[in-house]
Amino acid sequence: MKIIHFFLATIVLLVLLSTTANAQPDQESEMDARAALERFLEAWNSADNNTIQKTVNYPYVTHAPFGLVIANEPEQFTTDFDGLKKQGWARSTFDKITSGQSSDQKVNFEVEYSRLNAAGEVISRGYMFYVVTNNEGHWGMLYRAPGQLNPEPVEAGLMDARQAAIALVDEFFVAFNAADNAALLKVNHVPQIMLSAGQFILAQDIASPIVTMNFERMRERENWHSSGLGDFEVVNVSENQVIVELSFERFNPSAEHYLTGPAVWVLTKREGSWGVEFRSLMPPIRHLQ
Repeated sequence: MKIIHFFLATIVLLVLLSTTANAQPDQESEMDARAALERFLEAWNSADNNTIQKTVNYPYVTHAPFGLVIANEPEQFTTDFDGLKKQGWARSTFDKITSGQSSDQKVNFEVEYSRLNAAGEVISRGYMFYVVTNNEGHWGMLYRAPGQLNPEPVEAGLMDARQAAIALVDEFFVAFNAADNAALLKVNHVPQIMLSAGQFILAQDIASPIVTMNFERMRERENWHSSGLGDFEVVNVSENQVIVELSFERFNPSAEHYLTGPAVWVLTKREGSWGVEFRSLMPPIRHLQ
């Protein structure tokens, strides 16, 4: 997957405005992506970093509690298996795999997993959100974000995080429709990553076109007038992170709905403030020809 640096504003804008394909659930792609997950798990249980490195795509992103960790090359993606073994780990299992948004190039998964000791006893359980991509015919995991196994009843702190994330998305669309980049910067974290149209876009500062939009260019290129929120689902909630699957809708000055863009947003709380830190866009659906 090609890396686009933040200073390539023109190229990135073309990616952001791309309307060349329709996002449709793809059963074959889901099967291929799920098989890639199984290959990753098998490699993981071998405790061999060299084997694991061959099962994922690059640049590979881990959304750690402290921020985004990027492995641009295979040798940068390693796990301390000696440390895991000292904790009693012998192998892991995927207990529940749930697919989300999908296309012929990308599939999202929620995974509930267990860590087992040598006696086959569960020593811990957890949750992971994965984005699996097709990179030139190689299906592999490209992004992972640990989450929380949702407790029953829902803890107060998680309810607060959920409400903060919903309010943030509303604030984002208000700022976007006002073409107010200053307001958008208040709801976007930097650095930030976007996966879109086969591109890996890293925003390293506020000058990046994925956080500072060229609204005039949008109006000229696609006759954009406003955007709205379509589908919206909170996928997972942790105290400082919320994962949502949503779709954004675009309208022209005649109020015609010309595009729907399915996406995953990961919202995080950094230094007391919530903001968007990761976005993964599915191919958009064009409604007008």
